[in-house]
Amino acid sequence: MWSLATTPHVVSAAGDVGAARIGLFGGTFDPVHFGHLRPAVELREAYDLNTLYLLPNHRPVHRGPARANTAHRIAMLELSIDRAKSVSIDTREALRDKPSYTYDTLSEIRREQPHATLVFFMGMDAFAKYDTWHEWEAILGMANLVVVKRPQALHSTFSAKLLARQQERLGTTIRNGESGVIEECDVTQLSISATDIRERIAKRRTVRFLLPDAVSEYIVSNGLYQSNHD
Repeated sequence: MWSLATTPHVVSAAGDVGAARIGLFGGTFDPVHFGHLRPAVELREAYDLNTLYLLPNHRPVHRGPARANTAHRIAMLELSIDRAKSVSIDTREALRDKPSYTYDTLSEIRREQPHATLVFFMGMDAFAKYDTWHEWEAILGMANLVVVKRPQALHSTFSAKLLARQQERLGTTIRNGESGVIEECDVTQLSISATDIRERIAKRRTVRFLLPDAVSEYIVSNGLYQSNHD
């Protein structure tokens, strides 16, 4: 197993040049599955992105620690996006040995790409708690938000008011060179959860058709999620 210090194929969003449209899709990916991957490719197409970057985090701020270590989760992501058009990985959050904030990530990318149009994707459940995010107002000065609708996930009073405020100020469509627009969108909803996958593996049940075969094989060969306590 390679270490984080020698992670291969570390991709930074700074690699794009010019006035690109860059998408950012964060998550723990513990493990990555089709419930992550299908929405990712749909969002890349829907928003005409030059590249959609998957952003695995190392120490999630809003949830407990990941079960698989960061190196394993990056390796599984690499396998999952093999030959996927214009979908790549940005490991900057994974390589931070401290809680990782979206504000810090966007600040870095904005310095690297001052002319890019940044589109940050988040689920409705996360957006409902957006007022708890570090420097949430400043994030809107750097990027646009796309809120992915999810079954049973509803707006909070705060998020509904914020959506209305931003759409009144800036409209409902993300335009090149702008930031602060908040859109809502629908994607194909696959009722797959990483928690369920981990539980199935611990109980020696099949996870076929829930995640890419290459990822499933990697989990087996590395003995990941074999118990509920590892």
